[in-house]
Amino acid sequence: MSEVESLTNEQVLKTDNKRTTIFKQLILNIVIPAILAMLTLGIINVSQTLTILSESSENKSRIISDEIRQLHEMQDMALGILEQNYDPQLERYSKILVNEIFRNTDGIEDADLDAIRRSIGMDTEKQDIYIINKQGVVVNTTFEPDMGFPFFSLGPEHRELLENVWMSEEFHSEPFTIEQNTKRLKKYTYIPTLDGKYLIEIGVYSAEADNIIDFVKQRMNSMSDIQSNILSADLFIGKENPLCLNGDAAISPEYMDEYKEAMDMKQRKTVEDRKNKPPIRIEFIFMDRQNTDLYKESVIRIVSDISQEVNTLRRELLKFLVVFAIAILVVVILLYKKTKVITDPIKKLVDNVNRITAGHLNERAEVMGNNEITSLSEQFNDMIAQLESYYNELEEKVRIRTAEVVAQKEEIEAQRDTLRDQRNLLAKTNESLNKAYTEIEDSIHYASRIQNAILPPDDYLKKLIPNAFFFYKPRDIVSGDFYWVASKGNKVIISAVDCTGHGVPGAFMSIVGNNQLNYALNIENKTQPSEILEILDRGVTDTLRQTKDESVQDGMDLAMVTIDWEEKKLQFSGAFNPLIMVREGELIKVKGDRLPIGGHFIQSEKNFTNHEIDYQDGDMIYIYSDGFPDQFGGEKGGKYMSGKFNKFLQSIADQPVEKQYGLLEKELKEWMGEEVQIDDILVIGVKL
Repeated sequence: MSEVESLTNEQVLKTDNKRTTIFKQLILNIVIPAILAMLTLGIINVSQTLTILSESSENKSRIISDEIRQLHEMQDMALGILEQNYDPQLERYSKILVNEIFRNTDGIEDADLDAIRRSIGMDTEKQDIYIINKQGVVVNTTFEPDMGFPFFSLGPEHRELLENVWMSEEFHSEPFTIEQNTKRLKKYTYIPTLDGKYLIEIGVYSAEADNIIDFVKQRMNSMSDIQSNILSADLFIGKENPLCLNGDAAISPEYMDEYKEAMDMKQRKTVEDRKNKPPIRIEFIFMDRQNTDLYKESVIRIVSDISQEVNTLRRELLKFLVVFAIAILVVVILLYKKTKVITDPIKKLVDNVNRITAGHLNERAEVMGNNEITSLSEQFNDMIAQLESYYNELEEKVRIRTAEVVAQKEEIEAQRDTLRDQRNLLAKTNESLNKAYTEIEDSIHYASRIQNAILPPDDYLKKLIPNAFFFYKPRDIVSGDFYWVASKGNKVIISAVDCTGHGVPGAFMSIVGNNQLNYALNIENKTQPSEILEILDRGVTDTLRQTKDESVQDGMDLAMVTIDWEEKKLQFSGAFNPLIMVREGELIKVKGDRLPIGGHFIQSEKNFTNHEIDYQDGDMIYIYSDGFPDQFGGEKGGKYMSGKFNKFLQSIADQPVEKQYGLLEKELKEWMGEEVQIDDILVIGVKL
């Protein structure tokens, strides 16, 4: 072999190594782009399915959590009404224990509390006495399971509560809470001994409270009947040792971090367990509770069966994979079969041509049968005809492939249309929910306009009492607090009224109260506060058809003054709420009667005390509801308290009334900080 032939062979080998077959080129140029396009469409399809499922799940959870929130607000309201029946009795027992039996605390830790309980008439089946020392330990009790129990171990809320009671030196009533051993609701009250060494705690069970809790439990346990995929819906209180308020449910240790994070961040936390049988989604939803010093924060746990979502997603993925695999297989088989017919003869021809171009001049192209290679070898014109024939054949193959791609496109578009229909259905459902919410909110706003219409207009107030301010801050759109101002002759009557509850229930009560006050003034022609309160009490009781046996025990607390401008006399009468007068820097407090208007205290006749005071020019008087003193805030998150509020009023009494309004607003804002407003707030100040 010559040197020229050797060089030619090396060049041919290098060229062969760089080239690819026609089949490989078709795979790279057609199949791979088709695969990428189908993968992209599949990812979009799965993503849209996940979004739809997620939005549907969030909507269901939002509906359930809103219903639970409303259910527990109703529960807290019902328990609050029930507690008012217990507080006077428990306060009387507590003061007997402090002022009479344990006036001297020597031997208190060894005292026979059961005998003492019987001697003062306590119910031995439902009422217990606890003696707590300064270390927060129960050193004596009628409830044996709690003997030696360290209260401070329950967390900082309990410790702060007990220390505040010691500091206040007053009787403190705490709403119903979960008893650690029996898991039943139990109401607790606290009062320090005269020497401050011990706290006397009284705990009481209530069948009515158990019935309320049983109703709430049944309602919450039936949540799964409303939404078939909801396995359970529970409410938990307490951060370190969560307690379930509607059953015996517990937080699994593996989900405690999510539970605590939801409580700390005050937001929704979701976790999924797809290994569980069935797979579940657990949602922890934060909820505020505003009626207690303990357990002010709670978390709703909703456990949902997501097997339907998982199956839907699995079906979509399986369908996509099947279609994808079939399409790829068909394409590869068709390409292989079609290209094999072309490449085999050409490959033989190329091999022969390569051998000829390598310098083997004695080689000839192999002539096999009667095909295009034979024609190429024998007749050039026949070769051209054969090439034209192959061109037409390739064009037909392209047409067939195009038809297959079009069919695949139509199938993908059909899937897209199905997803769009599902998305439109969900959009319509969300639109219906939003419309219902808007209609309810519009109704409440309209109710607010009606309620505002019964309040005296500003120009009327300026005309009757020009040197006064009305600090009025409803908690919700409508309010349970309202002020009533009227005149008769040379007298002006002013009242600050606090109805049971707030929001819509309180607003209804405010309309009842306003009507009865107008009746007492305009029909009965009464201007003396005590007489107006007695007429108001009868009117509320009759309007609400209240009896000792009735469950509707709504009422109101208020303070009312009548100012006689000519005689310079001031008359006052109050239902629980006081009158505060500041004269030359000195604070004078006139207490109201411990009798409510309407409500649970039903008797044939209520006699309210009428206080008459000769006022002096420059005297400043205040009447108010309990909203400001009961507001949580400050560094420790406690209540503002009445004593502190009265001192604040005393400090600003020498200022113009317009400035006093601003100072009240500033004090409230600074005190609340990040806390939310828990009740309606009303403060009225008049410079005489």
